[in-house]
Amino acid sequence: MKKVLLAAVVVLTAVTVSLAASVDGVWKGLVEGQYNLSLTLKTDGAKLTGVFALIDNNPKSENPDEAGYTPFVAAQMGKNTISEGKVDGDNIQFTTTFNGKPIVYKGTIAEGKLVLTTTFNNQPIKLTLKQPAVAK
Repeated sequence: MKKVLLAAVVVLTAVTVSLAASVDGVWKGLVEGQYNLSLTLKTDGAKLTGVFALIDNNPKSENPDEAGYTPFVAAQMGKNTISEGKVDGDNIQFTTTFNGKPIVYKGTIAEGKLVLTTTFNNQPIKLTLKQPAVAK
């Protein structure tokens, strides 16, 4: 009986893991109508790693480089390796830094979207990202 119960638990766990949406890949969205946010994420079990990149789209920004980074945004945010990343089913959490201070993001994957929430300067921020369509 114990072997049957154990086998059932293993099968249910495998099915649950396989049904969870994959977070792996590139996710993109727009922040405050001015900044392109790009997340490149990779999972290894429950561990989440990746890169958080913010690019200034404002044509009035001074001296953007070929990737669209202005000196201000590159110095303030630019590209960051995420840390303390974890995945639990369709939920993720990770940390980046801004001016040396940690910023924690929590998110959920649903209906092809990654919705992240965080707090910055005591203001709640909600970000909705999508994976770009792959050209065939």
